[in-house]
Amino acid sequence: MKKRTKFVLGGIAAVAGALVLSGCTKSFCSNVDQGRMLYAFDPGITRYEAGGTETINITTESGKTYSVSNVSFKYAEYDAEKKEFYFSQDDKLSYLNSIISTANSAGVQAINAGTINYLKTFDAEVLKKSLTQALIDRNENVTLDLSNASDFEQFERDRYYYSYIKFVADDSSSVWKNWEAIDTEVRKTVTDPDYQPTSDFVAIYRSKMNSYISQYRSCLTTKTDKYGSYGYKTSVVYIEAKTWAYAWQRGFFEGLLVYPIGWLIDKIAFGFAGVGVNVGAAALLSILFVTLIVRSLMMIATIKQTAGNAKMTELQPEITKIQNKYPNANTSQVEKQRMAEEMNRLYKKNKINPLSSLVVMIIQFPVFICVWGALSGSAALSSGEVLNLKLSLTIREVLFTASNWWIPETGGIPSAVTALFLFLLMAGAQAVSMLLPQWMQKARAKKVAKTGKNPAADSQNNKMKWFTYIMLAMIIFMGFSLVSAMGVYWFVGALVSIGQTLIMQSIAAKRKKNN
Repeated sequence: MKKRTKFVLGGIAAVAGALVLSGCTKSFCSNVDQGRMLYAFDPGITRYEAGGTETINITTESGKTYSVSNVSFKYAEYDAEKKEFYFSQDDKLSYLNSIISTANSAGVQAINAGTINYLKTFDAEVLKKSLTQALIDRNENVTLDLSNASDFEQFERDRYYYSYIKFVADDSSSVWKNWEAIDTEVRKTVTDPDYQPTSDFVAIYRSKMNSYISQYRSCLTTKTDKYGSYGYKTSVVYIEAKTWAYAWQRGFFEGLLVYPIGWLIDKIAFGFAGVGVNVGAAALLSILFVTLIVRSLMMIATIKQTAGNAKMTELQPEITKIQNKYPNANTSQVEKQRMAEEMNRLYKKNKINPLSSLVVMIIQFPVFICVWGALSGSAALSSGEVLNLKLSLTIREVLFTASNWWIPETGGIPSAVTALFLFLLMAGAQAVSMLLPQWMQKARAKKVAKTGKNPAADSQNNKMKWFTYIMLAMIIFMGFSLVSAMGVYWFVGALVSIGQTLIMQSIAAKRKKNN
């Protein structure tokens, strides 16, 4: 196998390894967070509205009561012909309907008219358990009148805050533990087997529901609040605040870097939002500041290696002279050894480590993984939009969704156009930042007259070019596949790298002139 082929295959392996490692940081989503997400995809077929004559009364074992008056129960209808639930033609339970469609396609009897009784009873049991948990946490009586706007708001807040009860038990030990318990209780009430979902349908239901939430990991936040856009009617979901201790339980890098970076994003985003900045703009500014902070710390940590790289570029004319002295170094072992000795003397004289660029990469790689973990996991970035683009979505999924190319009802630029513009900016900036050192080295090498071809030098230069191209391709591909927030980070980071390269080269050139 040719050396170039080996090098290319090695680069491809490195890219694949980076993609695998980019999934190493664990999700910060707790079982309770996932329970609330699941509820957003299947909130049941019951709505609770004001203006009715019904009442809801819940009493705990300690005697505390949760009383709600003037309630109207509204239930979704079932179209037996289309096999779907709907409140109106423009308000369908799309995710539940998709599960029913999947079951029907698999030849599994999913829902019939009688099953509605099972679903109504299930919703009532979920409401009872949710309000009971609200009472336990408050430890005081609650009396609400839904005709009062503030009371209705509190009722809805309690209902959604404790919605995880539909799936997650009080001990949070399993995402589906409570659902199984409620299902068992409801089957004792709705005893007709024809009205109960079959075990095959339940298996499909659970599989599809898990697939709905599997793509979400934006649960890193320091403040319990409503975030994101999930499921039916693109609902916001309460996400639990996470502590640093919780992060250490998730893993070493999660505690060491991911949580601190996420904490910074939170504080900066909340700070800007607190002074009236739009949520989307606040999220964008938080990425900008975090990028500058992280890159500044990286610059301090690798200043010696970066200065060495700048010296390497400045010494390129002398390196070229040495290479020209040994044109047969690629085939002659004697010339190869003499050239290596002269190069080593040059590096030693100028206090340069030729492997410094690798040291920089070794330091940067885990930081990159942790920054990705923080940006993709940040709950603050899952709320709000920048030019109609949600920063928690990947550029790929935005571009490949046809509806994103149309101007939204709220007006402005289609999100796909924003995503494409961001991708092009990121790719262009990364290309310049990575190729700029090579361009500068090449420009300096041209000042030295060549005595002839030097296969050894050409081979080394070609390897470095291929390595740079592969790394660039990896970053561009990952920028296309990861969350849009990462595209912003890479764009700003590339601008910082360009500035850093120009400044370091300028300092090195000035120092050489003075010497």
